[in-house]
Amino acid sequence: MNHLQDKHILLTRTEAQNKTTAKLVSKVGAMPVLFPCASIQILTENIQHAWQILSQLPTKNTDIIFSSRNGVEAVAQTVPKLAETLAKYRVIAVGEKTAQSLQERDIQPNWQPQIASQQGLIQDYPSHELPKYILFFRAKAGSDDLLNFLEQHGVHTKLCLAYDTLIQTEAQPQVLQQLKQGHIDAVLLGSARTAEFYAKKIQSTPNKARPVVAVMSQQVRKAADKLGLNVQVVASEPSFHAMLQGLNDYFEQHDKG
Repeated sequence: MNHLQDKHILLTRTEAQNKTTAKLVSKVGAMPVLFPCASIQILTENIQHAWQILSQLPTKNTDIIFSSRNGVEAVAQTVPKLAETLAKYRVIAVGEKTAQSLQERDIQPNWQPQIASQQGLIQDYPSHELPKYILFFRAKAGSDDLLNFLEQHGVHTKLCLAYDTLIQTEAQPQVLQQLKQGHIDAVLLGSARTAEFYAKKIQSTPNKARPVVAVMSQQVRKAADKLGLNVQVVASEPSFHAMLQGLNDYFEQHDKG
């Protein structure tokens, strides 16, 4: 990715997530600029209630779904003996990062969809035999498409809103000054929620030259468009590596022009 060399790329996830993404950005020769726009609030009571329900469900016909790394970490911080309990059930992870988070806790997912999304689950679930019960851990803000699909197929579902994503209110004047002066080349937006928070944090900052906006998916693009953000790059698949590849291709064409 030669065309990202020395480009200043704004990272907008949580503080902890930005540090992970920064390593990926640095590997391709770009300069990560940390601008956390979100923070995670664990919804402890919801998780505890869901865990009580889980204890009453049969292990043979019950699936546990985690849609994100944040969901795994929220549950792991709330309930004891996570690996021991989940070993009794079929566990599904959405995305490599979610699977990795489970594996770090000695939990091996039984399967994960080819496309890391609820639509990917809907597409792949029939080939894995639908269970009788499902417990689904996800963020407070999210789609109900999977739940609707499962209920239409006679599956008893329990949704646990395990965490909420809140705006990071820290001002970060130095980064805002870089944006104002046009020193930021691109910004990565991994979710609709992050796009919303990013737009709020920069709304009073008149940019000399707005950075190139790269998003994770068409869904995030739609959200960004509604917020007045001009998206130039949409990842070919839902990953930060794909976002960086898209940015590299964009700057290659731009440099030629």
